[in-house]
Amino acid sequence: MHQYITNTRHKGVLLASTAVVFSLPGLAAAQTNHLCTAWNVERSIEVVTPGDDGALCQVVYRKPDEGVANQTLWRSNRSVAFCEDKAQALATRLSAAGFECTQGELPAQITPVSSVAPVEKAIAVTPPQPQTAASVNPETAQAAPLGGKLYNRSSGVGDTSWHLAGYADTTFIATSAQGETNAEFSSARFNPVFHFQYKDLVLLEAELEVSLDEDGETEVELEYTQADIFLHDNATLVVGKFLSPVGQFQERLHPTWVNRLSNAPAGFGHDGVQPASELGAMLRGGISVGSTIVTYSVAVGNGPRVSHEGGVSFEAVAGDDNSNKAVSGRIGFLPLPYLEVGASFLVGDVTGVEVTEEENADDHGGAEPPLIDDMGFAPSTANVSLWGADAAYTRGPWDVRAEYLNATRDAIATAYEGSMGVGLLPKLEMEAWYAQIAYRLSDITDNKTLQKFEPVVRYGEFRITGLDELAEEAAEERFSVGLNYWIAPSIVARGVAEWRDFTDRPADVSSETRYILQLAYGF
Repeated sequence: MHQYITNTRHKGVLLASTAVVFSLPGLAAAQTNHLCTAWNVERSIEVVTPGDDGALCQVVYRKPDEGVANQTLWRSNRSVAFCEDKAQALATRLSAAGFECTQGELPAQITPVSSVAPVEKAIAVTPPQPQTAASVNPETAQAAPLGGKLYNRSSGVGDTSWHLAGYADTTFIATSAQGETNAEFSSARFNPVFHFQYKDLVLLEAELEVSLDEDGETEVELEYTQADIFLHDNATLVVGKFLSPVGQFQERLHPTWVNRLSNAPAGFGHDGVQPASELGAMLRGGISVGSTIVTYSVAVGNGPRVSHEGGVSFEAVAGDDNSNKAVSGRIGFLPLPYLEVGASFLVGDVTGVEVTEEENADDHGGAEPPLIDDMGFAPSTANVSLWGADAAYTRGPWDVRAEYLNATRDAIATAYEGSMGVGLLPKLEMEAWYAQIAYRLSDITDNKTLQKFEPVVRYGEFRITGLDELAEEAAEERFSVGLNYWIAPSIVARGVAEWRDFTDRPADVSSETRYILQLAYGF
């Protein structure tokens, strides 16, 4: 899960890794003003010319209702149009998040900050607002590149800062299948996200998931723990356990309050075809190519392993069972601030496993069949390759997304659940895709209550060929319809109806209907 917090996400977020908070004495009058309101909150985005420290212009972001110091998000020494474009893009993203933005300014003028505020990392300090093109909080837009220079630190800023963020949810599910109905409160999760920053050099971040299992036991899992080392305006080095850069959903959308529905699309959650996490190193960033932003992520890590069913597990592990390292990544294109298309890949090897005598006895009631079968197979190594494409359109009340992934594992000799030792498994192919449309009613009504509703429709499929047991368990077609009610910008109550057809199961047990109620909130 991550990180709804990532290092490269949206135009205006992708060209740098920090948003530095500056003191604002002596600023001239604002040239362009956007006043954005939502609920009882007012914020302003102001282009000030000239800026401080000799800058031609700067974009100042004010949140007086929230006790936050004024922030300078961008500055330019060359073009006022640059600042105006950035201010307009931020206003557009706030509108997508539920704010109503008009030309105007707050009654009070810009008030100088009495002391320099600590550096605030745009990628970490606050949860992302739900409807940006890359699911990043529009208010935490990052600084633009200053002529390709390394980061310049404002004098007087403290060396360290830290922040606690995260999200939580609770879910109720009623399932109807084969003429029977089962209803239960299925989950209660708390995911704190910790951030610790040292100067403009490194950001340490980690997420825990604390949940309750079916037996009433509390489970604690480390979702990711990584160091983000800021090398340059256009490059950040990430080391540790991080969310996989392959595709969009897992890295950007999986937190329940960011996700438009109550769960992941078929094949995109844990144990699906989308890689969840990796342990290794990653270089990521973004550059301008004309009017287009190009983002990149390239990771090297231990890679996937053979799962207990004989499939592929795309989860980070502390150790590598072969000498091969997996390489993965994604390249994204943003021709417009609200439109992004991307392509992803992963290549690596997996090595078959042997069944231990203890596992063998457990699987076969104390029998002791040979660990290598009569054909004489020994565990082998096989190639795994994956490619995918994704697209997102997020403008105003619209949030439209689609994603496709295709993974192949070559034939392999390995032990697996239920096997009598090492067996030969054929080539495995997995394919998953989904398309989703969400529309906030704020664009069609002035009623303050109706504006908070958001209908959502999603259809997706998960196909598996070459491993019958896995296909019977997981292959499905899923159609979901939901209605979200945004209590606040980061608190959502939702109801969802799902129709699931398990395509490789017998006809009499191949379908089910689920009704889901969920409360999710980010903090």
